[in-house]
Amino acid sequence: MNPILYLIVPCYNEELVLPKTYQVLCAKIQSMIAHNLIAPTSAIVFVDDGSKDQTWKVLNTLLHNCPKNRFCSALPFSTNHSA
Repeated sequence: MNPILYLIVPCYNEELVLPKTYQVLCAKIQSMIAHNLIAPTSAIVFVDDGSKDQTWKVLNTLLHNCPKNRFCSALPFSTNHSA
């Protein structure tokens, strides 16, 4: 049985780099699943940590335009929760 990987990606004012980050991470997870290194139930969760820019909008657009990446999701926080 392959391990399940949950990758949590904190995002704070990341609208400019999110498309590339999303592309690279999704491709890596897909490859790892295809090579049976991790379980197909593995997932990436992007967490918008109260961004002031368009991070949440960009995340929603990426997720909406790439429904084949069913292992990706996003959560919004209204304020920054960093330590």
